[in-house]
Amino acid sequence: MKLFYTSDLHGSEAHYGRLMAAARDVRPDVIILGGDMLPDDSALDPSSMGVGQPKYVSQQFRKHIQTLREQSGCRHVLVIFGNHDWSSSVKAMSELADDGLVSVLSLDKPVKIDGIFFLGYSCSPPTPWFVKDFERLDRPGDLPPLLGGARWDARFSRASPHSATVLFKNSPTIADELAALKPPGDPWVLVAHAPPHETNLDRTYGHIPWGSKSIRAAIERHQPMLSIHGHVHESPTVTGSIQDTLGKTVSVNPGQVRSKLSYAVIELDPKRGSVVGVQHGLQT
Repeated sequence: MKLFYTSDLHGSEAHYGRLMAAARDVRPDVIILGGDMLPDDSALDPSSMGVGQPKYVSQQFRKHIQTLREQSGCRHVLVIFGNHDWSSSVKAMSELADDGLVSVLSLDKPVKIDGIFFLGYSCSPPTPWFVKDFERLDRPGDLPPLLGGARWDARFSRASPHSATVLFKNSPTIADELAALKPPGDPWVLVAHAPPHETNLDRTYGHIPWGSKSIRAAIERHQPMLSIHGHVHESPTVTGSIQDTLGKTVSVNPGQVRSKLSYAVIELDPKRGSVVGVQHGLQT
């Protein structure tokens, strides 16, 4: 099985054009989009927050996925969300799933393709960014960040700003949510927006690890064949590598840059339950 993976396009039309070109060349069996695929709604205009992204999913993103499938010949497109995404986009994405264009990955409903199970997790530890729908404290006992933000309030169909204490005190942590993870059977793949902590995949330009300790612990405990990540765009530039190994798990984050599309092509052997090869691609 040939996987094509990329993340963190942030609604860039130039990147979507590069994605089409790269996927045409690779001709993958499965394309996986690892979160933060949508343009940011302006935090300067409260009336626009959480409103623009669902429209983008229903219109531009839908067209991009249709074109991507047609031009690449890909049979399956799998997606998760990221920390820049509003939960107001979940319904719009589910409509694409209902039409057979994508499969939205979660922890509790594995997607099985040619004998391989895929699970997904969209949340990351707190960041300085304003959107907090897919952010959680990493572990019980962690202190909330200094900066607050906003979450989508479905009751009133609007984003509601709050302090960090209010935002995180009643939410489960990443560790809490991953405690319910049950491996669906071997071989399986975990797609998580945030990378595992203290690896080649989570280093910022200051060499500070921004990954999740809880995601790392879940990988080490459950040992999927492969875990793939995004979120920390610059990590491959800082560490010089797009992959690491945690026990028997191969973990990959191709990163992202502005002038080129960064992606990974991953070959899997479903019968042996192994990763055959990982290649880093850059599409101009």
